[in-house]
Amino acid sequence: MALLVGTVGCSSNTSPGTTKSTSANPATKTSPSSPHPTAIGTYPSVPAGGTDCGISNEMSGWPTTTASGTTTYACIYDALSSGRSARLVVIRPSNVDSGRKTDDGYSIPAGIILTYRVLGPKHIEVTNDHRQAGGPITTRECTGLAQPVPEQPPTPSGCS
Repeated sequence: MALLVGTVGCSSNTSPGTTKSTSANPATKTSPSSPHPTAIGTYPSVPAGGTDCGISNEMSGWPTTTASGTTTYACIYDALSSGRSARLVVIRPSNVDSGRKTDDGYSIPAGIILTYRVLGPKHIEVTNDHRQAGGPITTRECTGLAQPVPEQPPTPSGCS
């Protein structure tokens, strides 16, 4: 099994409720038949002294992938409620065709990389990297996360 590795934007020093859009050139290497592109670079780091809640790659079994369950997000919710620093990376398929196919002919979507970083009590940074799908990187500073809807990642709250 391969792991999708991507590059996401750096954290920002913006105040809660702001959104920062970062433009960068994607640096992605792919094999024509692999559903797992690898982007050169790293995810935002685990905050100092924090917990690494892992990487949930929803594209790892494409096209028979199932979305992450609510237990995938338990670590980041626990960190946010306790104010303990932590990071979770979620890799999701977009609705944009990457132009690549699996060995058995299925179209492979471009990936979207979400990074959740708890930086303190009621302080979560959410980075949304849409570069593989032709979009920007945005980073939001928020105060919470809504409970996830089945088959969807949690939505940041308190960002306005």
